[in-house]
Amino acid sequence: MLIRNRLTIIFTLLATAIQVTLSLLVWYFYSLYRQEEFYSRLESKAHITGRVLISRRHLHDDFFKNMVRTDLLSIVEEQISIYDSRHNLVFTNRPLKESNYYREKIPQLSTRSLLEFKNGHLESIVIPYENRGQRFYIFASGYDRIGFAKLATLQQILILANLLGFTLIVLAGWYFSGRVLKPISQIVDEVEQITAVDLHKRVHEGNRRDEIAQLAMTFNQMLFRLEDAFVSQRSFVAHASHELRTPLTNTLGTLETSLRYDQNPADWRDSMEVAVEELKKVIALTNSLLGLAKVTDGTVALTAVQVDDCLLTAIGQVQIRYPGRSLPLRFMTNEDDSLTVKGNATLLTTAFLNVLDNACKYSGEAVSVELQTQEEQITVTVTDQGRGITEDDTAHILDPLYRGKNVVGVPGYGIGLAITQKIVDLHQGSLQITSKIDQGTSVTIRLPSLS
Repeated sequence: MLIRNRLTIIFTLLATAIQVTLSLLVWYFYSLYRQEEFYSRLESKAHITGRVLISRRHLHDDFFKNMVRTDLLSIVEEQISIYDSRHNLVFTNRPLKESNYYREKIPQLSTRSLLEFKNGHLESIVIPYENRGQRFYIFASGYDRIGFAKLATLQQILILANLLGFTLIVLAGWYFSGRVLKPISQIVDEVEQITAVDLHKRVHEGNRRDEIAQLAMTFNQMLFRLEDAFVSQRSFVAHASHELRTPLTNTLGTLETSLRYDQNPADWRDSMEVAVEELKKVIALTNSLLGLAKVTDGTVALTAVQVDDCLLTAIGQVQIRYPGRSLPLRFMTNEDDSLTVKGNATLLTTAFLNVLDNACKYSGEAVSVELQTQEEQITVTVTDQGRGITEDDTAHILDPLYRGKNVVGVPGYGIGLAITQKIVDLHQGSLQITSKIDQGTSVTIRLPSLS
């Protein structure tokens, strides 16, 4: 079901429920008012009867009957009955079939000055009346034809008003839901027009304050991320294609030249050695790309890992690659500090190895390594005294296959730091790089310790 239809139904049900409830309350309170007003008329009739028939002693003549013909307070099916103190009927204006029923109501007046009750469709009251030391009980009954007619008319008016109100509520709900959802419809239309070739487009953010504006801003933030991802992907594909094409082209050229011109085994061997070296570059680049994909897919199992063990393993491997290079390691930890993190030992070793390898690759001096613990964090800092990184390159140094402008002639593919960043993110840590040209670079990896 469309949200607009759902909102219309909910709005209609709520408004109709409120309208019907108010109508029932109006009908109910008017019914009470009619009843109280009619009982008041009956009480007035009873008091008039007492003053005329009892006080003036007209109980046994036709004075009251003649007065009723001209009485403005006459009531439909009016029934007037008077009982004496012994509960004997002494007057009635019409034959009384329920004399005993009325007589049984008299004892209930012992603590009341007025008793209201219903007898069939008639509404009745009984009041005590004192005159010259003698006590009488006056019953007045009747049918409120005018009151019930008004109540029926009110009921018809309320039913018609509710039907008309229901129609208006449906129309208002449809219009209201349309107005409410109009900004969302505009966002949908704008998003449908955005494709991969025009990710620079953005949706209108409205007043930037309400929930719909927040939705639009969230869409725009997502589009910013998508655009960055597409740009990075295009850059990645372009760089990967270039890095793969160069060694493959060199390999193909070497083999074709050897096939056409080499005449003796020594030349063949030299050509094959060149081709093998180029293919090793392709294999190394492919393995790096596969490693980056493995870290990115999020399927790596994480367990408790000792950071110092991974760091020592990485230092040992780097020293094998760069024999004679000084890699002093300084521990700034206490004996009771935890050096355990939730992670993957192989990946952490790879991250440290990439950072150390870059430090040794771009610096001929000693590379210092520092391991410390602080506020439930484990920090590894690698500092070299090499050529450094320019400010322009710093913003892209973590992009895959990106290499700085001042590293020409140094072998590499620009994937190591990108893999390191992914590994650190996987371990919920942070990677920070600070560098100055011709002064060196400092790389800091922070990982949350496993207490």
